[in-house]
Amino acid sequence: MTLGALASAGAPLAEVSQSLKNLDVPFEIHVETVEINGVHALRLVVEHPEEHSHRTFADIRRLVESASLPERAARRAVEAFQLLANAEGTVHDRAPEDVTFHEVGAVDSIVDVVGSCVALELLGVESVSCSPLPMGTGVVPSAHGPLPVPGPATLEALKGSRVRWTEESQETTTPTGAALMASLTDRAFTDAAPPMTLHAVGYGAGSNYLQYAPNLLRAVVGELEGEIGDIEILEANVDDAPGELLGAALEKLLEAGALDSWLEPLTMKKGRGAYKVCALVKSVDRENLARLLMRETGTLGIRHYGVGRTVAERRFAKVELPYGTCEVKIGSLDGEDFVAAPEYTDAARLARENGLPLLRVYSDARAALKESLGKI
Repeated sequence: MTLGALASAGAPLAEVSQSLKNLDVPFEIHVETVEINGVHALRLVVEHPEEHSHRTFADIRRLVESASLPERAARRAVEAFQLLANAEGTVHDRAPEDVTFHEVGAVDSIVDVVGSCVALELLGVESVSCSPLPMGTGVVPSAHGPLPVPGPATLEALKGSRVRWTEESQETTTPTGAALMASLTDRAFTDAAPPMTLHAVGYGAGSNYLQYAPNLLRAVVGELEGEIGDIEILEANVDDAPGELLGAALEKLLEAGALDSWLEPLTMKKGRGAYKVCALVKSVDRENLARLLMRETGTLGIRHYGVGRTVAERRFAKVELPYGTCEVKIGSLDGEDFVAAPEYTDAARLARENGLPLLRVYSDARAALKESLGKI
């Protein structure tokens, strides 16, 4: 339902499917346009050959990390499965790395989670919020035998999250859906979406009939208003760390979810040269990233303060060059494209593999995009 809602909201399903081919698992996505209570929606069905579907978290992580997915999409997918492994481990009293997934290890669940993360990337989604997830009642079959609804793993994955109880006598939130939403968001599920300029809406349809609500998941895509407190800056003055250590700290901040990170040279007391280590972060990530920064640099304290920002719309396109494929980020204002920047990781790889200057790859990628779009 998540992937269907995102596709309905504008994520190009053909590009999602193409990225998922790199997972090296056989599948086909079939799309059906349906009407639920008068609302147009997409229902997606993942078909695949019968296979042994019991996989460990390590198995799934290897599949994702070797699939050449966009970095953030891969990270989001691994975080969802990590959360699910933690939940299953708690339920079955096992270490997360020893958990063997059953239903969740099946191809359709892998496609659901990874496909949703790729769709978010194609839509240029920086942050995700979610209303409280519905908890049904009753009993659901599983590989371990009948289980109560909500499922034990569902509840474990949603610890710390707001939920709402319904009278539906069936499962309304699966462990996979719970882990995906909890890992993508700050878990502070609220009844209202954050203030935004609305750009697109999409609906994904479920397959079961619900008695008390339409079986739909709605995706709302927009640009946040950037209020003070939504985004913060972390900073610390460091005068006793070598440059390579600080460079590694910047990389780890970005890998852990910082929106940007940088160094500023400064002079401290007694004329000592030093650096200010800075990171732009979402408020919900502040404490985790502040602790990471302290561990990586040895500083004993982090300053933080809220800031506002104005951001351009952005999307990604892939261009074919004579020597490989390069992803390009496109920025636009009021629907007009005004800048294009080749993704460094792709460009650096192509330059290295083909013995070319990085500047040449950047130039070729921009020229190919201009030929494709007729502008920029």
